[in-house]
Amino acid sequence: MKKLSVMLTVFVVPLLFASRAPVVAEPHYLGEDNRWVIEDVLDSAARPFAIGHRGYGENRGEIPGEPIENTVEAATRAFREGVQIVEVDTVLTRDNIPVALHDDYLDDLTCVNSLYLEELKVRLEDVSTLRHVLQKARTFSQERSSDRPSGLVVVEIKAPSPLCDPEDETIPALVDAVLGDIAATKMENQVIVESYSPEILGLVMMHELDIPRMLAVSLLQLLPAEVIEAMTDLEVTPIEKDAGFDLQWGEIGMEIGGQIINLYRMPGYVSLEQYTGTLFATGSRSASLEKDILAMLDQPPLSSPMDLIDTLHGLSFDVLVFTVNSELEWTAVAAWGADGMYVDDIPLGLSLEGCTP
Repeated sequence: MKKLSVMLTVFVVPLLFASRAPVVAEPHYLGEDNRWVIEDVLDSAARPFAIGHRGYGENRGEIPGEPIENTVEAATRAFREGVQIVEVDTVLTRDNIPVALHDDYLDDLTCVNSLYLEELKVRLEDVSTLRHVLQKARTFSQERSSDRPSGLVVVEIKAPSPLCDPEDETIPALVDAVLGDIAATKMENQVIVESYSPEILGLVMMHELDIPRMLAVSLLQLLPAEVIEAMTDLEVTPIEKDAGFDLQWGEIGMEIGGQIINLYRMPGYVSLEQYTGTLFATGSRSASLEKDILAMLDQPPLSSPMDLIDTLHGLSFDVLVFTVNSELEWTAVAAWGADGMYVDDIPLGLSLEGCTP
């Protein structure tokens, strides 16, 4: 832990932007077609708010009685229990249909983009298309039975894995298909598009749809390759990738069956300043931070997590934190000033909404 703190001091701490008090706008409440819009939550003074992670929380079947993650059923139950925003992950099938899955490969490493939707349904009978999730969310965004927003969605576009797309050739089709589903369901004002990949957000920005964007960042993206390898059993390979934004990209692999399989491709940031600059470059309105980044900053001699969040607020970014799974974590993250938190325990998150120390 001491070694990691030292590395964070070198690579993460510098924050030179002047901060100012965030502007909290009055909620819009009704869109042009009498529906809730994403700004009703993002601009509300009622915070921190809970976001249903993968719908009703991370669950691939190990939690009996709760819906499988990233399904219509998961989103439906979250909305019915009072969640204002759910998050779903999105990857692409062989027939260019966005489906709600966390990874673009199955447990046996079969790539989703090698399967037609009907073939995928044979393998995963619970799989939901993004369009179906958005259609269901739309029904909740039109409900006017209370003054509480509903039916809003964080659509995370997952960067293809090196395993399934070695040259990132499917990214334009993935972005086009996701935005096509958002437009087809008339959910442009009810979603925010999230990605760890600034390349993906850059492509979203090029479309005519005026959809808010959010750049996510994990702790691993702020650490040098040698530190990641020393901390974990993962192997990191820096790669040349002409994706703009002046970032060093890397592929992260793990040993499976005696062979190193690259499952992740992501950019690295030499400092939080560089991440913040990329927020601006992608036209993001929000920053999505892994809670481990804030936890590491909460150690002397590092800058405090509150300073980071204050800085981002001063630059007019909302700050959402993932994934918060206990009251103790909620209390800490709320004290640091986060606007919203991804939660797996939906009842807990709803009970803590608006609670700050």
